[in-house]
Amino acid sequence: MWQLPNGFAHVFYGEGHPGVFRPVIMADGFNLGRSDLKWLYAGLDRDYPLLGNMRRRGRTVILLGFDERSASILDNAEAAIACIMRTQAEQLGDARLMVGGFSMGGLVTRYALARMESERMDHRTTAYFSWDSPHRGAVIPVGVQAFAHFIPVANDFARQMNSPAARQTLWRHYDPKSGEIGIAPERKEFLEKLAEVGNWPRIPRIFALANGRGDGTGPAVPPARPR
Repeated sequence: MWQLPNGFAHVFYGEGHPGVFRPVIMADGFNLGRSDLKWLYAGLDRDYPLLGNMRRRGRTVILLGFDERSASILDNAEAAIACIMRTQAEQLGDARLMVGGFSMGGLVTRYALARMESERMDHRTTAYFSWDSPHRGAVIPVGVQAFAHFIPVANDFARQMNSPAARQTLWRHYDPKSGEIGIAPERKEFLEKLAEVGNWPRIPRIFALANGRGDGTGPAVPPARPR
């Protein structure tokens, strides 16, 4: 396990390699509290042995977790940058990295890679992927958000909906203090910070992954590069 600023990582070596080889970094998604990477590994290897297959092919799988998953995306990007740099320092061979994440983790790594490029830091990443990440804003009905705050007892869902990460990612946010519905100031700031670093990493290839229906049938929507 690696300790990182605002987070940590669990490193799983591939078969036949005693160290970091052909690494794939996967960042955890949005929730309350500290990442549970044992649960994440089990989920990713349950229905289809995704991580197991990568490790059998010799790849090192690095799961990136956060001390607080609902913290600011900008803060958690510090963990992603540190993880990328640590991976480069410890890897065997000169294979370029694959970096991405799930849901919010895709936004964290998107910003981290773009910021590294803007600061002329060599991330040595050949592919960036995001898995069900809300690049154009997460949509949770404002009525559902509001109802969470009208419940007469404190509840985790209300805390989630008013957390820094939620305020940055929600397309429209219900503010429990003012009762206003709109784009949260934190989202405006996040989008400005993203624009300052070029919005997207430009060096790696960009892949968007989405969970399908479960029967192998995809939607009649052609793939396209994000704008």
